[in-house]
Amino acid sequence: MIVKWKERTAERWWDVWIAIFAMTLVIMVSGRLWVTEWTSDLYIIVYLTFLAGLTGLGLGFSQFSPMASALISTYYGLFSIIWLLGSTISNEIPWRERILNHVGWRLRLSIEQFNAGQAVTDPILFLTIMAILLWLMSSTATFILVREGSVWPVLIPLGITLLVISHYDQDLARNMRFLMTFIFFTLVILGRMHFMRQRKKWRQEGIQTTPENHADLTRSLIITALVLVILAWIIPITPQQMTRYTQMWQSITEPWDRFRERFADILVLETATETTQTTFFGETLGLGTGTPISEEPVFSVQVDTPPPAGYRNYWFTRSYDLYEDNRWSSTPGLTRILRFPENFAIPYPTWEGEQPASYTFTSQSSRLANLYATGAPTWISRPVETLTQTLFATGEDQEPTEDLVALLADPELFFSETYQVETLVSVPTSSDLRGTSTDYPAWLDRYLQLPDEFSPAIASLAANITTEGDHPYDKAMDITRYLRINIAYARTIPPVPPGADPMEWFLFDEQVGFCNYYATAQVLMLRSLGIPARFVAGYAQGEYDSQTQTYTVRKQDSHAWPEVYFIDYGWMPFEPTVDQPALIRPAGIDRTDQDNLLPERDEMPLMDDVFDEPLPEIEDQGDLGAESEQIPPRFEGSLIVWIMLAVVLFVLLAGIFVLQRPELFKIDIDPLPVLIKRLLEKYEKPVPNWLNRWSDYASMSAAERAYRHLCRAIKIMGQPLNPSHTPSERAVVLTKLIPLSYQPALAIISEYHLDKFSTHYIDEVSARSAGRRVLSLALETRVKGLFDFSRKRTSSPDKESLL
Repeated sequence: MIVKWKERTAERWWDVWIAIFAMTLVIMVSGRLWVTEWTSDLYIIVYLTFLAGLTGLGLGFSQFSPMASALISTYYGLFSIIWLLGSTISNEIPWRERILNHVGWRLRLSIEQFNAGQAVTDPILFLTIMAILLWLMSSTATFILVREGSVWPVLIPLGITLLVISHYDQDLARNMRFLMTFIFFTLVILGRMHFMRQRKKWRQEGIQTTPENHADLTRSLIITALVLVILAWIIPITPQQMTRYTQMWQSITEPWDRFRERFADILVLETATETTQTTFFGETLGLGTGTPISEEPVFSVQVDTPPPAGYRNYWFTRSYDLYEDNRWSSTPGLTRILRFPENFAIPYPTWEGEQPASYTFTSQSSRLANLYATGAPTWISRPVETLTQTLFATGEDQEPTEDLVALLADPELFFSETYQVETLVSVPTSSDLRGTSTDYPAWLDRYLQLPDEFSPAIASLAANITTEGDHPYDKAMDITRYLRINIAYARTIPPVPPGADPMEWFLFDEQVGFCNYYATAQVLMLRSLGIPARFVAGYAQGEYDSQTQTYTVRKQDSHAWPEVYFIDYGWMPFEPTVDQPALIRPAGIDRTDQDNLLPERDEMPLMDDVFDEPLPEIEDQGDLGAESEQIPPRFEGSLIVWIMLAVVLFVLLAGIFVLQRPELFKIDIDPLPVLIKRLLEKYEKPVPNWLNRWSDYASMSAAERAYRHLCRAIKIMGQPLNPSHTPSERAVVLTKLIPLSYQPALAIISEYHLDKFSTHYIDEVSARSAGRRVLSLALETRVKGLFDFSRKRTSSPDKESLL
C-alpha cells in the first residue's frame, strides 16, 4: 500500500515561500542589469538567471554531493549560455554555424583585442562575462539557501551586485524601486528562515505548530517588512545629508573606480567614442576618432519663451580650459555646489543686451548624466550640481561674481524626465564685439594656457591667417573662415599616427576631422595670439519643428565648439566645423567696408547659410552603414515583452494551481481557498458561500474527495441521498444503480474508513482513481439511460458484501 507523504527531515531547508522569494531576488538583479540598456541582447541574462535559480533549487534539494552538484551546474550553465547567445543570431543560420562561426569567432576576436590592450567593441564579451558571473551567483545562492539554510552568503553578493549596477546607471527613481524591493524580499527571507530554524528547534522540544500559526507568522512578517521599507522610503533627506552621503559614497567607490579604469577599454558596451561623446561629458575629454551616424534621440527641447531673433541655440553642458596630452580638462580650483530650484541663483556678471528665454528639456535617453542649457541659466527646475569659477572684482564695493563651467545632473535623468530652464541670452552684432576692450582681467589667464612644446607651425599659421584685422573678433573670424575653407569634415577618422602631434596632423597632413579637432585647433590658435578662448562640449541645435516649437536633439548632434571672451558680453560661440551652418552675426549700425562686402563663392565658401551646401557623404559612412546591416537580427522588443508576460502568466497560474492542490506536490502549505477564507475571517469580513464550499473541498483528503464523488454519482443517477445512511450503505445504493461500480465503490469505502477511523496511511492514488471512476460510470450510465428507456436494472451485490 502506498502511504501518504510525510514531511522531509530538516536535512534540506526547503520552503516554497523562500524558494519563490529567492527566485525573485536573482531575477530582479538580472532585471536591473537589463533595464540599463548598456548593450543589446541583455534580455538573455534574465532568462539565464531564471534557469540558474531553478538549477540551484533543484540541486540543493537533491541528494547529489556538492561536488557533483557543481559539475552538473557547470555543464548545464555552459549549455544554457551558449544556447542563449546562439538564440540572438538569425534563425535561418544552422546552430553549428551560429556557435562556431558567429559566437565563437566574435569571442575569439574580442579576447585577442583584450590581450592586445585594445578596446573591445563587440558586446558579446560583456554579455558572456555577465552571463557567467550571474549564473554562478544565482545557482550558488539558491543552492546554499536550500542545502545549508544560510541566508547572508546569498544576500550579500546579490546586494553588492545590485549596488554596483546602480552606481553606473544612476537613475534615481529606478534605483530606488529596485533597492526597496530588494530590501523587502531580503527582510522576508531572513524572517522566514529564522522561523524555520525556530520550528525545527520547537519540534525537537516536542512543541507543535499549526498551519494557522504558519500563515499568521508569514503575514505578519510580510506586513512588517513592507512597513519598514515604506518608512525608509518616505523619511525626508535634507540637502546637507545628501551632500554628506554623496561624499561618503564617493570615498567608498573611489578604489573601485581606480580598479575599473583598467577594464574600461575591455568591456566597451557599444563603442567607446559613442559612449563618451554622446551620452556623457566627463571631467576629461579626449579628441577621439569620431562616432558613426546615429539618429537615436537624446533629448528634446520645447521653446517656452523664445530667444531674440538671430540667436543660435548651443546646448552646452561643460567647458574646458586645460589642454594637455591631447585631452581637455578643467584647471583645479573650481567651486562645486549642489543647487536646488529654490536657491539656484548664480551671481553672474552683468552682460550687455541680455534678454530672458526659457526652455523645457525632456530626456529621451535611459541615462542622462549631464544637464543641458543655453546662454546663462538663472533657474533650473531640478537639483543640479554646478561647477563655477569665482571672478574677483577689482572695485571695493563690488561683490565677487561667478563664471559657469559645467552643469551635472544630480541625480541623473531617467527616460522621459523633464526639467525647465530659465536663461539670459544675447545677440550682439559684429560691430558690438569689434568695439570691445582688450584689457582682459587676470582671471582669464587660465584661458590662455598652451600645452608644453606647443607647435611653432600652428602658431605661425595663426599669425599668418589673421593679418587683416587687429581686433580679437576679426582674428577669430579669420581662423573660423580658414578652418571652414581648408579642412574637410568626416564623422570618423583614422587614429593619429604614433608620435605625431594631433593638431599638426589635423591641420597640415590629414586636413580631415570632426568638431573636437576643429574646436581645439581654433582655441589653441586664438590662445597663441593672446586671445582668451575655451573648448565647450554639448550638442548642436538639432532638428526644429516649427509647428510644436520643439528641437529634437540626436546622438549625431553631439558637438564641440570654441568660445571667445569679449569684455561686457562674456563668452561668445564661433562655428569652425564645416558640417554645421555658419554662425553669422548681424553686422550692426557701424559697418566697416568688410561688413558691407558680400562674400564671393570662391573666396569665402561655407561662411553664410546662403552659400552653404551640404557636404557629400564620405565613403567611411557608407562602410559604417554596411556594417550595421550585417549585425545579426535580434528579438524585437515587443516579442520579448510578450514572452515575459507569457512566462509571468504561466508562473502565476502554476502558483495558483500549486496553492490549490499542495498535496499533489508534497508541499506543506494550506490550499489557496483556505488561506483566503482564513484571511477574511481574521478581519471579520463575510465569507461567501462559494468560498466556503471551495475551502471545504480543498481541505478534504483524497479519501474524502473520493467519497464525495461517490455521493455525487448517486445524485447523478437521480437517487436522493438518505442522511441516515452510512458510507457503506451509500455504496450499496450506488452498486444497485450501477453494478460496474462495485470495485471502485469498495476501494472508496475502504480508504475512507482507514482515513477516518484508523492511524494507517491511505493509498491516495487508489482513492483518487476510484473517485474518478464512479463519476465516469455515473455520467456514462445516465447518458445511456436518456436514449434507452427500456433498459432494466440488473442485480447487484447486497450491502453485506461491502461491510
